[in-house]
Amino acid sequence: MALDGTWAITYQGPTGDKQADLVLSTDGTTLTGTFDGTPIDDGEVHGADFSYTAKLTSPAKIKVKTTGTFEGDTMSGKVKAAFMTFSFSGKRR
Repeated sequence: MALDGTWAITYQGPTGDKQADLVLSTDGTTLTGTFDGTPIDDGEVHGADFSYTAKLTSPAKIKVKTTGTFEGDTMSGKVKAAFMTFSFSGKRR
């Protein structure tokens, strides 16, 4: 099953669990979309593995690098922001 679609993401931040919408579209190995309305960059998908970067503006300006895997209607992985790394999980809407 493709990674394309809208995902409800829960990630662990410094102030507790946060929710976000992740909208993804694939074209071959290229991954595009938005993370909570912010366009993603440098997106790639290889089999069940994916990665992308995003330049977030809230609660602070920060560039994050996300890596993860998906299977069917679930996904999980890590988000690296500056010197911190957080886990995330998601379910297809």
